[in-house]
Amino acid sequence: MSEPKKTPYQGIPVGRMLVILCVFGVLGLGLYGGRELIHMVKLTNFPITGEWQASGKPWRIEFRADKTLVSAMGPSQLGDSQAPAPETGTYKVDYFGNLWVMLKSGRTYSAALAPIAGELTPPTPNRFDLIDTTTDNVTVFERVLPEKPKAP
Repeated sequence: MSEPKKTPYQGIPVGRMLVILCVFGVLGLGLYGGRELIHMVKLTNFPITGEWQASGKPWRIEFRADKTLVSAMGPSQLGDSQAPAPETGTYKVDYFGNLWVMLKSGRTYSAALAPIAGELTPPTPNRFDLIDTTTDNVTVFERVLPEKPKAP
């Protein structure tokens, strides 16, 4: 007597199909969630280049496009003719909209350019508060707008 021939299984492998569907489902949800997160994040460009003047102080900072800066203090009193030499340094604006100023002398300053969560009024693009990281002193800077040429 010979053994009966075994016929191969003719059904769908349910276990494999469930694994494949689960893998595609998890990948789809991950991609969908990532796409939604990308749409929620708003990257804004903060126009910081140009010349800025401290309010009530003779301090000017010129931010250049190559991420360098020149910080100059004017004479502290009207009678002084001697002004300190300008300092150079670098700056960067991080992902969260914070400005970081690093001078060659080792002093570091920071300023929040982006609105802070829960803040009612958005910051103005022509003004920022520069904070000395060692002393926590705040200096308000405003953009120096170029003078319009006079009509002839």
